[in-house]
Amino acid sequence: MEKYVILVSGPIAIRNKNFAEKIVAGLMDESANFAATVAKEPMYIQKPADAETVTAAIKELSQYYFVIFGNNLLSLDKLRNSASLSLYVQASELDITIELLKRYGNPETANNLESKQTASASSSASSSASKKTYNHALSEDINHIINKQKNITAEATRNEIAYADIAIQEDETIDEAVPGIIRYILRTDPKLAKQRLTESKRQNRIDQMLQQYQSKERKFRKEKVKRTLWLMIIKTTLFFKRLLDILATLIALIPLSPLLLIISMIIKFTDGGSVFYVQTRIGKHGKPFPFPKFRSMVLNADKMKDTLLKEADRIGDITFKMKRDPRVTRIGRFIRRSSIDELPQLWCVLKGDMSLVGPRPPVPREVALYTQEDRRRLEVIPGLTGIWQVSGRAEIEFKQQVELDVLYIDSHGFWLDILLILKTIPAVFTGKGAY
Repeated sequence: MEKYVILVSGPIAIRNKNFAEKIVAGLMDESANFAATVAKEPMYIQKPADAETVTAAIKELSQYYFVIFGNNLLSLDKLRNSASLSLYVQASELDITIELLKRYGNPETANNLESKQTASASSSASSSASKKTYNHALSEDINHIINKQKNITAEATRNEIAYADIAIQEDETIDEAVPGIIRYILRTDPKLAKQRLTESKRQNRIDQMLQQYQSKERKFRKEKVKRTLWLMIIKTTLFFKRLLDILATLIALIPLSPLLLIISMIIKFTDGGSVFYVQTRIGKHGKPFPFPKFRSMVLNADKMKDTLLKEADRIGDITFKMKRDPRVTRIGRFIRRSSIDELPQLWCVLKGDMSLVGPRPPVPREVALYTQEDRRRLEVIPGLTGIWQVSGRAEIEFKQQVELDVLYIDSHGFWLDILLILKTIPAVFTGKGAY
């Protein structure tokens, strides 16, 4: 019958023994029926030749679990390969020194170090103090032998850790480490797995897993269909939105052409400057584009803006708004209040840089001050008009503008665009919030 053999190895014999005994006790504590399968005493291998004897004895015994302990057991290939679980119990440099002193026939020095180590265990400097003590206590010859043997032990430690399934750190106590080892044994032992699951239970478990898998497959197919339909609706909505932009813009330009010509001539004859004022604005996903307006300000308006920042109606706001802006010309005040200055942006709508309805495109200076929440305005194509434009225009603070733009982004559709376009007409005639 196949056995479950646990090897406990390490440089300190007494530490290995204590761990081995605790593992046996932990296994026997599981249940009365389980305890009968555990060998009550751990087996000690003092020298490599004992490995053959112990291995042969295990085969003859009726128990299923056996714990074997000793020094450098993991270096014995045959023993290590026959084990179900290999543990390596590490030890501190001071503990290894005490062990070597006992082994080389200097028990008095070893006991002296051991007692001082116990007395100073609660001190943070105990390790360094104990090292100084044993350096003074050892003679030069013994110290040379100990250091040589410690180097050999350190080399063996590195090799054995590489073979170990679980390495227990030098500062881990038995009570800390052993419960986890017991849980690992119970979880990984194939014999226990068979006992926990009978053939019928295993089949039920498999059927349940297959059912869950098939249910997930069906759910995935449903989600895929929903996603496809959702994408079709979104693409259809965007198609009709673009179609509306083109048709409505072309229809509007026919009757508006004479007005555009007259306004251009008035602006030109007023001060001889350019008819259009072209800014760089930020569109969808942060893409910049040229943004034309009928010029409504004096020629050096941009240079004057920095001197007027302190006189803005909302100091500290991201957008600059000023009701009685001295830079605005007489014709400019009229075309601003009637929104005629925005009409050249119909060209942006035809190009696709803008839409009839959407958040107003900001200037780069404003975008540089945006928070992460404010940047949601850049998720869609900007527009000529939107929710906040028909709800008060410039009288609405920037924070509320963002909230209204986000509301549009989350709920925009073909019919909402038509409704906002219709609401824009009375907002333009009343001129509320336009300055």
